[in-house]
Amino acid sequence: MIFVLPKYQGKGIGRKIIENLEQDEYFFRAKRIEVPASITAVNFYRKLGYNYKNGVDRPDEEQIYRLEKFRF
Repeated sequence: MIFVLPKYQGKGIGRKIIENLEQDEYFFRAKRIEVPASITAVNFYRKLGYNYKNGVDRPDEEQIYRLEKFRF
């Protein structure tokens, strides 16, 4: 999980963090990336190409949404 202080949200900081993480060698070796997301982060990750894991669009028992991105 990543977090950006509310006063800095909407300024592209979270996007830059994810873009940097997606340039990591581990990302390139992976076929699938899974991220846990709070309700406030779901739309952020969806805009970056992450989709609901197994199509489940509701939180799990920990109130976390599971999203994933496949690399081809």
